Parts: sequence; structure tokens; C-alpha cells
Amino acid sequence: MRFLPIGIAVVLSVVPWPSPPARAQVDVIDDANREVKLAGAARRVVSLAPSVTESLFAIGAEDAVVGVTDYCNYPPAAARKARVGGVINPNIEAVVSLHPDLIILTMEGNMREDFQRLIALGLQVFVTNPRSLSGIYRSILQLGALTGKQDSAAAVVAAMKRQEEAIRVKAVGLEPIRALLIVSVHPLMCVGKNTFIDQLVQLAGGNNLAQRASGSYPTYSREAVVADNPQVLIVMSDAGAATEELTRLFPEWSTILAVRGHCVFRIDSDLVSRPGPRATNALESLFSLLHTPCQ
Repeated sequence: MRFLPIGIAVVLSVVPWPSPPARAQVDVIDDANREVKLAGAARRVVSLAPSVTESLFAIGAEDAVVGVTDYCNYPPAAARKARVGGVINPNIEAVVSLHPDLIILTMEGNMREDFQRLIALGLQVFVTNPRSLSGIYRSILQLGALTGKQDSAAAVVAAMKRQEEAIRVKAVGLEPIRALLIVSVHPLMCVGKNTFIDQLVQLAGGNNLAQRASGSYPTYSREAVVADNPQVLIVMSDAGAATEELTRLFPEWSTILAVRGHCVFRIDSDLVSRPGPRATNALESLFSLLHTPCQ
């Protein structure tokens, strides 16, 4: 073993560890036309809408999700996230306690008052409001940009577009099916115009008869259903009405084509009402229901 002579200074060259890559700034315009700036990809996200939660999980950003609403039930893994209350009544204190660097909410589901409270607290809020498939695609891509999952978000959108195109091809040349989508029985309400569900019905080869009514989810009269005489009635699952219950509540409906032809169907409310990554699955389900041969 060799020793250095006493008195000779030993100089060690210290090589520093490489610094972690700087977080690239994120700058996205939300659906409220607000510029949302982040120092880097969001790492602690609170989702205040089930559709947003589904989108975040679909693009692989679930590790960044620290809080969700009580109604965020898909995918099942969302149940393991901290709960922050309802969609229209979130617990703001619970949201703040999670120390989010981004909170995502929707225009239709969440309340303006909650948005304003979160902004007043100095929290970073992103607003999404998709009203069409193209709007859903844009929203998913925006969430990808906000969470650093651009590539996986683009892959999700590409797959959805393929599903959409496949249904468009199937619907070519088919006679539009006169249909009503019931979202509530008490009061009687249907899916109307200016909604992404209405667009899904049209893409699936349906003629949504409630388009003529005013409002996105118009209140409908029982007499109007008879006058419309839909070929197909589709009832949201959370409306809780089977064919037998509908005809018991509205005995005059026994004369309409949908009831006479056994074309009254139920559809999963969560699937068809959430403007997220399962929207094109809903499109496929609607196509199947609308074009089921009735007896």
C-alpha cells in the first residue's frame, strides 16, 4: 500500500450530482377564457367533477390526483382517493387541506360561488366545459398538458376518434330514428339541444325529438311524448323507471310506437352523461339501442 508523503496537499475533484430537469412552464386557456399558468406539470390535483376524474385516470395522471368528489366512482381506483364532498357542494376546507397546485371544475356541474371562493383563496383553478365530442377531445388534451401527460392524452383522443368514425360509417344511409332520452320522470325531463348527448344521438343515427323544445334539458309534458310518438325511448338509469313503471305513470304512452314495439331501453347514466373518455363508448351504446330491431 502506498502513502503520500507528509506535507503534500491532496486535492479532490468533486463532481456534482446532475440537477433535476427544470419543470417546463404550462400555459393553457380554459373554457372560461382564462389563462391558467403553472410553473410546471401539476403534481397535486383536485378534481371536482366525475368526468374530469375519469379523464385524468384515462391519460395516466392518477398519481397526481389527490382529491375527488363523492360521485367520482369510475374507474374503481378513484375510490381510493381522498373525498372532498359533492359536485355542487364541495367541502372547500377539505380541498384546501390537500394543498393542491391545481383544482379542476366544470361550468355545468359546479357552482360559480365555489369557483369564486377558490379563486379568492389564491388557488389555481382550471375550468372545463365541453359541449361536443370535439370539446371533449380538447378538454382531454388540455388535461394532458396540465399534468405532463400530453402523449397519453393524444393516444386517448386518437382512440376515441377512431370509435367515432366507425359509428359515423355505420350510420351512413340509415333512416334517422325518432327518439327521446328521458333524464327524469319527476318532473318529466328530456335531453334537449346544445348538449353533447344530443350530438351523440345524432351521430348514432337518431332524431332527438326534444331538440324543438327550449333549453338543454327541457321539462316535457306527457302529452308531448304522445304527440311526438317516438320510435325509441331511452331512459337514464338514475331516472329509475322501467317500461312497466312508465306505462303505469303515463298509461296513454301505451299507444306510442316505442312502447308498442318494445323499444324502451335503459342506459347507464354515468356512461352517457359524463363528457369524458367514455363518451364514444356511450355513442356505441346509443347506436346499438337506436337500431335494435323492435317487435
